[in-house]
Amino acid sequence: MDEKTISITEKAIGDTLYIIESAVSSAAKETAYDKLKRMILSDVKSLEMKAS
Repeated sequence: MDEKTISITEKAIGDTLYIIESAVSSAAKETAYDKLKRMILSDVKSLEMKAS
C-alpha cells in the first residue's frame, strides 16, 4: 500500500495567513524538484519547436 507523509505549514505574509498542506508518497519515482525541472525543460523544447 502507498504510504503518504502529510505535512501542514502555516505562513503569514502581511495580513494574509497561508496554510500549505503537502503529501509525500513513498511510492514516488521522482522528487517534486525533478518533476518540475522535467516539465519546464519539456515546455521549453515544445516552444522552441513551435518557433522554428
